[in-house]
Amino acid sequence: MLIVFDLEGPLTPTDHAYEVCALLPEGRRLFERLSRYDDLLTLEGRENYQAGDTLKLILPFLLVHGVTDDDLVKVSQKSPLTPGAKECVADIYQRGWMTGVISTAYQPHAFAIGDRLGIYRDMIVATSISFSQWESLVTEDAEALVLPWEERILRCRADDDEELKRLLDEFFWVHLIRYPLGVVLETPIMGGKRKTEALSQMAHRLGLPLSQCVFIGDSITDCHALNLLRQSNGLPIVFNGNEYALPYGKVGVASDNLTAVLPILSAFERGGWQEVQKLVEAESGRPDSPYQWLGDEDWSKAVAVHRQFRSLLRGLAASLG
Repeated sequence: MLIVFDLEGPLTPTDHAYEVCALLPEGRRLFERLSRYDDLLTLEGRENYQAGDTLKLILPFLLVHGVTDDDLVKVSQKSPLTPGAKECVADIYQRGWMTGVISTAYQPHAFAIGDRLGIYRDMIVATSISFSQWESLVTEDAEALVLPWEERILRCRADDDEELKRLLDEFFWVHLIRYPLGVVLETPIMGGKRKTEALSQMAHRLGLPLSQCVFIGDSITDCHALNLLRQSNGLPIVFNGNEYALPYGKVGVASDNLTAVLPILSAFERGGWQEVQKLVEAESGRPDSPYQWLGDEDWSKAVAVHRQFRSLLRGLAASLG
């Protein structure tokens, strides 16, 4: 059996890119606007755009402000682990199961967290990136474009979807693409459908059918991977998820400790998702049960409790798509 985790949410509460953006003046506010724009483009179904592409949208701003590869690692070193993550991964290995990570996060961060958890690097798939390769693109002309636009974006209200989309459409797809720095928009981010491809490839490499795979995710970047297993008789688990992820899971786990997923994994090994459903139904009478069966119409009932634990563990990052 293969258990694959999304990184941010299930294994670490930190949104690494959000914290990297915090190195910039007003960086958090900037990231929140770009993250909302990412949601809008994803929900719109923009051609050639994947959920999680926020990580390429922030690149011109990070580069102009002088953020380096070393900065990525320094921020990652400060990231805590989700309570129970280390114990959960250790238990998975003890039971003879295999585990891996498929994450939208930048690869240096994914490797750093994976190393702390003892997950082999060849079982970690993330966004490959190197800021040093783009240093020559940060010219005076590029700075003269990006910095005034950054001010305009920050003046836009984060909840004004129409104006935010108009503004950012113009910046990225009319102006930035005319500059050499615009090449950063071609960076392949490991989100959306790319996660399904990575999950299929990982299972194939291990000689496992998708029906023997588990994916544990929590946000909009995980929808496709969750749905792939939902349609393949595998097990898609939503751990402290948001309203974008919950419709695509089979079982929800709302908890302040990742070890809560272990009984679900044991049930799945014994008898597939049907055995998981029996466990969830048996637990449903307990007021403190962390489990919810996410049927086609039932997932909305789980939003409130997942929001509660998501906010508890992830803080400011909980509101990001």
